[in-house]
Amino acid sequence: MHVLIVDDHAFVCVGLKATLQDEYQNIDVTTSDHGDTALVILARENIDLVIVDLFMPGSGGGFNFIAMLCESYPDLPIIVLSASENPAHIRKCLDYGASGFVTKSAPKDALFEAISRALKGEKYVPESLRESMPDVAKVMDEVDSGADIDIISGLVTKRQMDILRHITQGRSNKQIARDLDLSENTVKVHVSAMLRALGLTNRTQAGILGQKLGLDENSEMTD
Repeated sequence: MHVLIVDDHAFVCVGLKATLQDEYQNIDVTTSDHGDTALVILARENIDLVIVDLFMPGSGGGFNFIAMLCESYPDLPIIVLSASENPAHIRKCLDYGASGFVTKSAPKDALFEAISRALKGEKYVPESLRESMPDVAKVMDEVDSGADIDIISGLVTKRQMDILRHITQGRSNKQIARDLDLSENTVKVHVSAMLRALGLTNRTQAGILGQKLGLDENSEMTD
């Protein structure tokens, strides 16, 4: 596994590199302290995972850099590691397509879990994000109380449930359209209808619900 760490603080790069080398065998770790340098590395190296600070110098920095990475490398797992614990920052990165968001104050096990999920094509959502969403639909509480997937699937069509599974796995509308042989506009219509039916307001909430339902592990459902 070849990991790229992108952080403009040298001690973070050194410490994180040592942490990863202690935890994983056969791991190569490359570090970069600037967004532009990171892009050069990504262009010439085979990178399996990127761990990037949220507010980096170069290439637009901040959210622009995260958005550009996710758009340019849609199949590359990207984990944002940041000192920020602002729920809006977390949601924004996940909505751009990041595989996960880990705060620098979190225990190292949180990072290891995020890496494990990202490498399997799953999303990692920190507990702080869930706690910051009091408006998440009542359906969340029903799932937490033990309601099974059949109750939830009764609220949406089979196609919408299949799209929810794809969202949970971190796929964009374009990727979902390709996988399900649909137009991107049709996928957008299904996503909007699914969110309304479940009382959700965005894809991040849908991803959290999908994780609770285990849709990142279930086999594909189709009409």
